[in-house]
Amino acid sequence: MSQGILRNYRNVPPTKFHSFNQKVATALADKTRIPDSTWAANPSLLQSYLAVSAKHDAVYHESMLGSKLVIAEREVLQSQLVIYLDEIALILEMAAVHTPDILIASGFESVKDRRLHNRGRAVPATPEAPNATPAEHGEGGDGTAT
Repeated sequence: MSQGILRNYRNVPPTKFHSFNQKVATALADKTRIPDSTWAANPSLLQSYLAVSAKHDAVYHESMLGSKLVIAEREVLQSQLVIYLDEIALILEMAAVHTPDILIASGFESVKDRRLHNRGRAVPATPEAPNATPAEHGEGGDGTAT
């Protein structure tokens, strides 16, 4: 069963986003948790993300004073961070193929792929009429007799 990253950070209120982003930024900044080789495909991604994250943290706290300009800047930074987080999530999911623990160390919430509904078993056709439909046997489309 494969694991992935839950991308529920896209549409959360500013306070929850800030808390989540701080958790991920702290985890990703710790070089002992995630090897540098993870970022080989895009070496500047982590540093760019951490820089925007630090700016978002400062602007978030300043926005608590209620300035509309600062709140607008916070929203712009949050949308930039969502783009960075999506790209980071993809890289971490690829790295998790070889190192599954990387998802836990990243600060992201992980989710296991599961089916929402069990598949119904196919009903075999009767031996005397292999190509017969349920309607030909006096049954409705929902499996009840008509």
